[in-house]
Amino acid sequence: MKKFAKINLIVFIMTIICFTIKSCNTTNTITDKIENKDLESKLNKTWVLKSIEQTNVSDAFKEDIPSLMFDFTNHTVSGNSGCNQFNGGFALLGNLYAPTPLITTRMICPSKNQESKLLDLLAKKSTLIFNNYTLQFVQNGKVVLEFIPK
Repeated sequence: MKKFAKINLIVFIMTIICFTIKSCNTTNTITDKIENKDLESKLNKTWVLKSIEQTNVSDAFKEDIPSLMFDFTNHTVSGNSGCNQFNGGFALLGNLYAPTPLITTRMICPSKNQESKLLDLLAKKSTLIFNNYTLQFVQNGKVVLEFIPK
């Protein structure tokens, strides 16, 4: 009889642990959804490039300054890459930005700029971080793009 009581006690404790873990996961999911909405509201504006791989935008682009816009209704990202227009899809998981391949126009640009580098960096998964009103794209632990609100 003692063995049966021990087994019941173990089952009871395991059940409590399972419910506790399950409720913790539910709380985290709700928190993640709130953070995504917060991030979405922060991103919902036009962003202009401030720097690319630590190079000031005025040194990297001589004419048009690149811009970026997020559309959360259609899950698309679009903008100007310094000469050409671009757009594509994206998913946002927490603060992880996961883009689909970008589509761009193919105009000949009159001056040299770092447009191809910008498009390559925008086409890669990044962690999005806000730092003093600056939107940073971080790849492999390094800030590769910085945007400021227009």
